[in-house]
Amino acid sequence: MRTLVFVITACALWAIWLSSACAQEADSLLPGWLVTSEALESKIAETEAATDRTEEAKTRLLELYRKALSNLQAAKDNAASAATFQRRAERAPVEIQSIRAALTPDARGGPLDSLEADANTPLPELEQELQKEQAELTAADARRVDFESRLAIFDQRPAAISQRLAEATQQREEASAQIQTPVGDDVGPTFAQAQKWVLETRYVALNTETTMLEQELSTLPLRTQLLEAKRDREAANVEGIDERIQILNDLLDRKRRQAAEQAATQAEQTQRELAGTNPVLAELSAENAALSRDINDTTQQLQAQDLVRQNLEQLVEQIGADYQDARETLESGEVNDDLGRILLQQFEALPDLRAFIQNDEQRRQTIADLNVRRLKHRAEARRIEDTNATVERLALALQADASATSEAAAHAWTEAQKVTLQELVQQRRALLDKALKTDQTYLGKLRELDRAEQALLTTAAEYNAYLDEQLPWLRNAKPLQLEDVRAMPSELRARLTAAGLLDLPQLIGQQLARSPAFWLAIIGAGVLLWRRRAIIAAIEAVAPRIGKPTTDRMNYTVRVLGLTLMLAAPLPLLLAVTGWQLQVDSGATELSHALGDALTRVALHLSILLGFIAGCRPRGLAAAHFRWPERNLTLLRTQLMLFIWPFVTSVFIIDVALGIDQAQSGGTLAELGLLLGYLPLSWFLYRVLHPRRGVLAHLRSGGDYPMVVRTYMIWYPLAVGSPLALIALAFTGYVYTATAFSYLFLLTLWFLLTLLLANSLALRWLQVTRRRLAYEAAMERQRAEQEEAEEEEALGEMGELEFEEPEVDITALSDETRGLIRILRLTAAIFGLYLIWFSALPALQIVDEVVLWHGTVIVDGAEQPLPITLGSLGLALLYAVGTWVLADRLPALLEIVLLQRFKTTAAGRYTVTTLTTYVVVAVGLLLVLSTLGARWSQVQWLAAALSVGIGFGLQEIVANFISGLIILFERPIRVGDAVTVGETDGVVTKIKIRATTIRNWDGKELLVPNKEFITGRLLNWSLSDRTTRLVLAIGVAYGSPVRQAMDLLEEAARENPNVLDDPAPTVIFDTFGDNSLGLLLRCFVDSIDLRVSTISALNVAINDKFNAAGISIAFPQRDLHLDTIKPLRVQIEHASPVDR
Repeated sequence: MRTLVFVITACALWAIWLSSACAQEADSLLPGWLVTSEALESKIAETEAATDRTEEAKTRLLELYRKALSNLQAAKDNAASAATFQRRAERAPVEIQSIRAALTPDARGGPLDSLEADANTPLPELEQELQKEQAELTAADARRVDFESRLAIFDQRPAAISQRLAEATQQREEASAQIQTPVGDDVGPTFAQAQKWVLETRYVALNTETTMLEQELSTLPLRTQLLEAKRDREAANVEGIDERIQILNDLLDRKRRQAAEQAATQAEQTQRELAGTNPVLAELSAENAALSRDINDTTQQLQAQDLVRQNLEQLVEQIGADYQDARETLESGEVNDDLGRILLQQFEALPDLRAFIQNDEQRRQTIADLNVRRLKHRAEARRIEDTNATVERLALALQADASATSEAAAHAWTEAQKVTLQELVQQRRALLDKALKTDQTYLGKLRELDRAEQALLTTAAEYNAYLDEQLPWLRNAKPLQLEDVRAMPSELRARLTAAGLLDLPQLIGQQLARSPAFWLAIIGAGVLLWRRRAIIAAIEAVAPRIGKPTTDRMNYTVRVLGLTLMLAAPLPLLLAVTGWQLQVDSGATELSHALGDALTRVALHLSILLGFIAGCRPRGLAAAHFRWPERNLTLLRTQLMLFIWPFVTSVFIIDVALGIDQAQSGGTLAELGLLLGYLPLSWFLYRVLHPRRGVLAHLRSGGDYPMVVRTYMIWYPLAVGSPLALIALAFTGYVYTATAFSYLFLLTLWFLLTLLLANSLALRWLQVTRRRLAYEAAMERQRAEQEEAEEEEALGEMGELEFEEPEVDITALSDETRGLIRILRLTAAIFGLYLIWFSALPALQIVDEVVLWHGTVIVDGAEQPLPITLGSLGLALLYAVGTWVLADRLPALLEIVLLQRFKTTAAGRYTVTTLTTYVVVAVGLLLVLSTLGARWSQVQWLAAALSVGIGFGLQEIVANFISGLIILFERPIRVGDAVTVGETDGVVTKIKIRATTIRNWDGKELLVPNKEFITGRLLNWSLSDRTTRLVLAIGVAYGSPVRQAMDLLEEAARENPNVLDDPAPTVIFDTFGDNSLGLLLRCFVDSIDLRVSTISALNVAINDKFNAAGISIAFPQRDLHLDTIKPLRVQIEHASPVDR
């Protein structure tokens, strides 16, 4: 301890002396005429204490003095650094030689020379020694990484030094010129002297900086060599520590295994000795034996985990080195064909990360099981911690078992068993301690293995992504020559022979003969071929039902689609099962695995093409259901039959070539496979997609061309020329690029074909639904007209009160839904093509590389920067456009679905569509904000701020908006309801965000704020019960038979078909009026739309019945009083004959 204190003190004193020496040396390098730091500090103190200057003058003067002092300090630092560089360069050769000499094998010695442990070292000391070595390994590796980072900085220093040296030299010349410039007369002597000191110290600082930079640049090679030697020393130290750790791990594994085996042997021997004795002793000994076996198994797994971890670490190191070398080589710009082949070999040799992901899941489950087991062991260890108490408790059980013997014998027997019990309990306690320690070690090993696998996953994924980005642009083969074609048969024969061609037929026969799946596939394909005619007949039998409103159904199309796939299934089914069996068989060779993979891919392509051919049959899916023109179907069938077999043969050849020669991307065989398949593919696309003679020719008949026709000059040459470009790439040596892009091109074709099928199915569903709804609407109108013709015409000028549900415009809904399908189709096409080609085209990846700004995201409770890229902006724009489209077009689709599936009212449909629109807008807004980096907390504060502003300025609008939501959810009114709000009567036609539209009986529309319906008094005539009461007041003349009149009123009510029997109509004698006897007729109708017509019909019936009975309707009577003060003249005139 004293020695350590002495060394630390000596090092500190040496560092202080060195700093002082450097400072003195730096002072000696400065010119003698230069102002000193003591003089400047004295001037600063003098100026601060001065009272004869203004504050502004003092501030300016202090600023100059401090600037000069800063320049002077910078000059001293530069001079000290230059001296340090010089001393290090002088000492570097000796240090380098010393380090290199210490790195020789003779000087290093073996790992056992520095290891303070051997086979006789106890297990605890070995574990302590291992922990010490692991700590030294961490420190040594950290030093090595530090040296590596410093060397990386050294590599960049020459360019930085040269740039700064030029800048400092120019600034020094400018400072020298400024010194020569005389100071103006308007500046006092004190300020002139201060400015001169600033300029002089700046000049000296720049001069010492240039000297320092020159010294650093000249000594950089020697210092780099010294740093490399230190790096190599630490690397050798890490290697030596690794070797010692390996030795210690081997010793520990051997010790642990021996101890575990010894404990297991002892426990099993005890179990055998106690077998057949007291059950408690036998059970305890059996538990000890089982625990010892578990410890032994866990101990054996420790060494296996170490081996796996070491292999993973070596693999990580190798992949990292390959990654670094590849980056340096590619960044240098000097590449050739061999580099492409080498990188392709490394790409194919990268481990399959999926297997490690599965291992990670299994390991996590193992860790969970170990934690549970350790929990149980700790609980048991605490329970038997008091050995004597445990023995006494178990002895009581033994005493009960020995009750059949004599008291003395039982006592003696129990005492004898106590000794055995105590030994077993102590053994159990020792085993539990050992199990806990072993499990703890095993957990540590598993976590180390987990870190190694995570490092491998990260490194391999990065290198895989890098190679995936770089390989398409590197030539990995020589351009195809005629000699290569001539040598292809012998080359192919040699490769197939090396891959096991001679044993392949026997191997395939054995694999398929014992495969139940293969025989089931044969049976299934045979059944499908046997029933082929029946399947075709079933497809054609559906065709006559298509297009008729009474028989057409969407499930017919789904059924025919399934039958069409069944027609195409036999051959692809056999090929897929055969390929799968060749891949999964335990005896599979490289060639059989390649054949299996090729057959599986061929089955996929063949199923698509054969299914398309089957769909183009007459009266089939495309003809009868999708209504494709017959000319197009004939063209497709003809061209597909010519194209399909060369194409699938090409796919098979390319996949086999890639399987047996991945390093060369299939070589010449893959190139010829591309020629065989993609030349017919180009011809097929030329014939089928021709704008005037292809399947799109019928779209040019109208005047308004669709977009696909208007843009054919872009996509048509691209589609036809892409297969030819792939062939050209392969023949010029870019075989990997050609095969990789060919896969993406085919994926694009199948994606577009799937999109075409989905679009056809959607339009077919829309057509069937529209036709059915139109048919049902027509039938409903016909029934309504018949019922209206049967009803009595309403009398009087007052028309009938009608507010039936608004008629649904099926055509408008279908057009909007068709527009939604069109937009979704375009969006899906763009998004799908982007996903397919994103990784292959760097031009597309630039959207994720251009960072516009940074947001924040919470990761593990901490804020992390989130880059908002051009791709994020594009995605946000896509979300915004999608939200607008869905909010505008989705209600029409929902209307159709609700009309078809549910017998909902117009009010219910309106509520669903409106709420759905609100949800779409809200979700879209959240997606846009989150994509642009807005967090919920920020949005929350924004919402709070808006709420405050809204509360003051827009409270009425917000109140109406909230009231509109309440109306939609609570539904006090619905579209089609007859309501009375204040003095307004009418029918609700629209419920919007701010106001509700009511059409009154004059046909005028009135906008009522939603708030009026919630806060005011509302009369809804048809909310829950549409039944309404009619009250008719009838006055008969005095002297009329009242009872007969009441009976006639009741008779008129009961004869009217609109009047309900329950509640029954009632008539009362209400009052003796001034001019009449008042009678009231009260009756009910079941709908408010019958109110006006029923009142009119009742009035007509009452008038007829009263006239027939001679009962007169009273009319108002008035007494006329004449003024008799003057005589009145009364004259009676008779009508003339002409008037008569």
